[in-house]
Amino acid sequence: MLPATPIITLGEPIIELSLVDSTNIYAMEQVKQGLAVSGSCYFAHFQTKGKGQLVKFWESDTSQNMLLSYVFALDEANPTQQFGFSMAISLGLYDFFNSKAEGETSIKWPNDLYWRDRKAGGILIENLLRGHIWTWSVIGIGVNVNQTSFSKEVPNPVSLKQITGKSLDLLQLTNNLSKCISTRLNEWRLGDIDKMLAVYNSHLYKLGEEVKFKSKHMRFSGIVKGVNKQGQLIIDQGIEQTYNFGEITWDI
Repeated sequence: MLPATPIITLGEPIIELSLVDSTNIYAMEQVKQGLAVSGSCYFAHFQTKGKGQLVKFWESDTSQNMLLSYVFALDEANPTQQFGFSMAISLGLYDFFNSKAEGETSIKWPNDLYWRDRKAGGILIENLLRGHIWTWSVIGIGVNVNQTSFSKEVPNPVSLKQITGKSLDLLQLTNNLSKCISTRLNEWRLGDIDKMLAVYNSHLYKLGEEVKFKSKHMRFSGIVKGVNKQGQLIIDQGIEQTYNFGEITWDI
């Protein structure tokens, strides 16, 4: 359990940016320059270099989707707690989106939000360390909201408007998201990782199903069994194997 701290509140204030290279890049620079206030949310109407995992980009039309980064000071936390932190962010995003989509939402390991078999959002967390001490985190989140036409290079996208038929207010949604993530981060602060992991796994994409994967050297299939406390994906290939982020990708 982490030391007692004030209740975590993300999204205060929300700082709107008309144009930025990437909210994560901008937010990290604010942290490094000593200008960031923990809990702040940097919300962009357009990104020229939206960042995704594994050198991927996040595509979005102007003022159509949620493109934002939170900054959070960790009071010299232990880096071994990073998966619990990441899990809390994923659960908060899940809670937010599922309440709007009214079901059929899942968390695709390690960092994507899915509705049915289509990608609705993603998370990119970048941490700042001082030696072996984890001091700040920048939490980048993209959610497809009002956009209905996407580039052919974007695999299987879906937006809330496509699901619900409604255009939604982005800043109001950002307030909703901030509350959902804050709630889950406060649970993480309490240290009940086993309970959180059980909930996380109950929402895991393709849980109990056979799925194709690929690594640097081969393609294989296996049954998704869950994620462990170390954040590794457990796959049954006749025997259970565990994989770290970056070792395999989904071949679907």
